[in-house]
Amino acid sequence: MSIKRNIPRLVIAALKGGAGKTFLSVGIAAALRKRNLSPAVFKKGPDYIDSAWLGRAAWSQCHNLDAYLFDTDTLVASFVRRSIGSRIAVVEGNRGLFDGVDAAGTYSTAELAKLLKAPVILVVDATKTTRTAAALVMGCRCLDPELDLRAVILNRVAGARHEKVLRESIEDAAGVPVIGSVRKLSLESFPQRHLGLLSLYEHPEAAEFISEAADVVERSVDLERVLTIASDAAELTPEPGPVMRESRSTAHKDLRIGVLKDSAFQFYYPENLEALGQSGARLVEISALEPKTFPDVDALYIGGGFPETHAERLAENSVFKESLRTAISQGLPVYAECGGLMYLSRNLRIDEQTFPMLGVFSVDSVLEPNPQGHGYITVEVIAANPFFPQGTVLTGHEFHYSHVVGMGDGEETYAFRVLRGHGMGGDADGMCTRNVLGTYVHVHALGAPQWADGILSRAAGFHARRPLVAARA
Repeated sequence: MSIKRNIPRLVIAALKGGAGKTFLSVGIAAALRKRNLSPAVFKKGPDYIDSAWLGRAAWSQCHNLDAYLFDTDTLVASFVRRSIGSRIAVVEGNRGLFDGVDAAGTYSTAELAKLLKAPVILVVDATKTTRTAAALVMGCRCLDPELDLRAVILNRVAGARHEKVLRESIEDAAGVPVIGSVRKLSLESFPQRHLGLLSLYEHPEAAEFISEAADVVERSVDLERVLTIASDAAELTPEPGPVMRESRSTAHKDLRIGVLKDSAFQFYYPENLEALGQSGARLVEISALEPKTFPDVDALYIGGGFPETHAERLAENSVFKESLRTAISQGLPVYAECGGLMYLSRNLRIDEQTFPMLGVFSVDSVLEPNPQGHGYITVEVIAANPFFPQGTVLTGHEFHYSHVVGMGDGEETYAFRVLRGHGMGGDADGMCTRNVLGTYVHVHALGAPQWADGILSRAAGFHARRPLVAARA
């Protein structure tokens, strides 16, 4: 039986990437939180950095919505489940409003908004433009009349006269109300790097920036109209299914799953961690930067991040590295994504410097100035590996500036054949040795439920053998 949910909600979109929608989304979420409205926050598409900022601004977990990585019924059900108990749901889009994987805009922010029956507030970068902005807004209305384009927020406005011309042009010609106007800001407290925004975990004054963003929104955006627009959203009717409820068991209550989580390794989807913990397993957060011995766990999950900005500390933490190597040599199952793969490599090369990493894989990770793989990726499992049955097809995403060199120097094998994307050289991915798999593919648990099953199954096997391993030691 279908369930109707009347969730106040909105999608914040833009005409292009870099228009300021993350700044405004963070500011809106923080301003709503200051009003004790407990906003539920979401990020469209595969993303970790913007999601972390949104979560911190709302004082809640930010969840990703991606119809390419998981089916639309699952997406809507997940959105509804995560929104229950909140007074408003705020979804930040990605790229331009209609930008998708093809000329039809498939999987775009616009398509997500229609799927969620959510009104859209469009952020317009007003730099060096006036009436042309009205043409762009009108074009968005005409390109897809089914889209509920409800309002515009102007960004990077030069002054009062500039704002007046923009507002009159857009409202008169395009028929879309302007509900906010943000003046040009230096945003020195919001530095960026090659993946976009500086990571929340590396920002020295994250709380101050979020407070600044909230202040800007409160001064420049009509929040009452934002709330009215969100409250005017139509009812959703999600299909009932497992994702609509949080099901927990005790099947793996004795397992301890380690998660490297610090400022070097920070890219984890909440659903991935939930999938590991829903069977009763305990998640143990571990820092690779602290000079402590690796704890007793039954498996290790290393997500992506920025090991390159912490290369010296990672290289010099010999106490941790040696104890982790010992655990791996004893059969510890390890699943490593992107930054985790770099950490497991022999060396990390950055410009003319070389930093020794774990050396589990006999390859070097080389950081380049340009992306080596960027976008969605699909792989087929074609060889034996610790976590996936052969024949499994996995769809995820990749965004890496590193590549590996030296394959063939050791005993590693490739478990994945790349069907779409780049991976490790364009045709292969999924480097394996012992009980370890390293990959550039980031998977989302809602689209790859076999991922958590594989880790938990291998962890259970290692847990059963641990007394024998300890006796040999």
